[in-house]
Amino acid sequence: MIIKTLEVGPLMTNCYIVADKTTKEAAIFDPGDNPEDIMAEIENNNFTVKYIFNTHGHWDHVGANAAVKDATGADIFIHEKEVHLLGEAAKSAAVWGMVSKDSKTSSFIKEGNEFKLGGITFKVIDLRGHSPAGVGFVFEAADETSEKTETFVICGDALFAGSIGRTDFEGGNLDVLLNNIQNKLFTLPDNAIVLPGHGPHTKIGHEKRTNPFFRTR
Repeated sequence: MIIKTLEVGPLMTNCYIVADKTTKEAAIFDPGDNPEDIMAEIENNNFTVKYIFNTHGHWDHVGANAAVKDATGADIFIHEKEVHLLGEAAKSAAVWGMVSKDSKTSSFIKEGNEFKLGGITFKVIDLRGHSPAGVGFVFEAADETSEKTETFVICGDALFAGSIGRTDFEGGNLDVLLNNIQNKLFTLPDNAIVLPGHGPHTKIGHEKRTNPFFRTR
């Protein structure tokens, strides 16, 4: 499995490209901005984009949706309860003095859905709380240097290294977010790699031990 991370847009959103090494089938997660950089990475690696996924609909995670869809022909997938946010991205960004672009889709995802990229299978989990219906994506891949299985999770703005996502936006709920992190993320193996929406990668075990939002829960 190939994982590429690009920091895009004014909020340095993590856009992830996940691809199968053999087939070069790929998915793009949270193309928030800089579509030319995203497409350069796709073209330089000879990837074929099969899916575009949004972990949630906030403007900094969706601004390059339309451009990447036009360039690749891939469908955009988001939870149905957040699809309206795609058409409000430009307006929402303007409130912060920023720029984003609207997009639209009729392809929806929810917890329990599974997708394939070549020999890679990954599943959708519920991570709402930062937003009304945010989701995450859990991957399991064979470690090329051992017989063990590695777990990766793309979690949007639910969990960060040493923090969690804000819950003061419309549709946010702190208790729901904390419960989803504990019940959906912290049940993954301690060595599972967390790929958050912003900032550095981390591991589940490290966050369970040190994240200040959970040390007393």
